Amino acid sequence: MSPIRYFFGKALQFVGLMTITAVVFMFFSQMKMEPLLYWSLLGIIEFYLGTFLLGGENS
Repeated sequence: MSPIRYFFGKALQFVGLMTITAVVFMFFSQMKMEPLLYWSLLGIIEFYLGTFLLGGENS
């Protein structure tokens, strides 16, 4: 696996984790549920896209 792909995968995982963490904090604010759903989906997609990129280690 190339170092760039590894770094990009780890960075996507980190950004996704931070997005989900921000959603948890925003949940306790005065934010409506619809934007929280969109932010949650974005964080999940970022995290699993990073995991998908890192999954090529065995090939």
